[in-house]
Amino acid sequence: MRAVMGVVLVLAVGLTGCATHRTHYSAMTADNSAGQERRVLLKWKTARYPAWHWRQDSATPVTVETQCSQRAWKLRDPGMDGACSDDAIAACGDPRLDAATSGQPVEEGRVCMKVTDSDGSTRVQELGSRLELTVSCQPRQTGVDMGDEVVNVDYPRASSVPYTFRVRTVPTGSLIQRPPQLGDRVCDED
Repeated sequence: MRAVMGVVLVLAVGLTGCATHRTHYSAMTADNSAGQERRVLLKWKTARYPAWHWRQDSATPVTVETQCSQRAWKLRDPGMDGACSDDAIAACGDPRLDAATSGQPVEEGRVCMKVTDSDGSTRVQELGSRLELTVSCQPRQTGVDMGDEVVNVDYPRASSVPYTFRVRTVPTGSLIQRPPQLGDRVCDED
């Protein structure tokens, strides 16, 4: 009976895994492509497991959201499903929605946003506390007609100088420490 209880205890501990789940985020103010000052939020989650655990460390894509916009970018590292770059944490543009800085529609597979840290990390799991976001495209139109309303799809203005973010890391699921909400009061004023 003790052997069975020991096995059950080991399985219970092994399956729950003692993982460390963290949420990482940062927000700053930047101009969108229309020249409006907006908050920009970066966020992602990681799970780190002990060396003895059967699961591997993991991370979600880095999500980039812009205040007043319905478009959320997902920047993936080369090892993730849906990645569009072989050497960077990046998101590619959509020829229907995005243009190069020349105004021409982007080509399929063109990187429009990429993120790294001060160490040049190319994996979301390895990102540090100071990030650089490079935006190299612009929306073809800042609003998309959805029939009964026009939906804002704007994002930070393209720039040759990366946007710098200081990252905050908190326990995932914390009730008091969480990424900020992008308020919409300023959206109604425009």
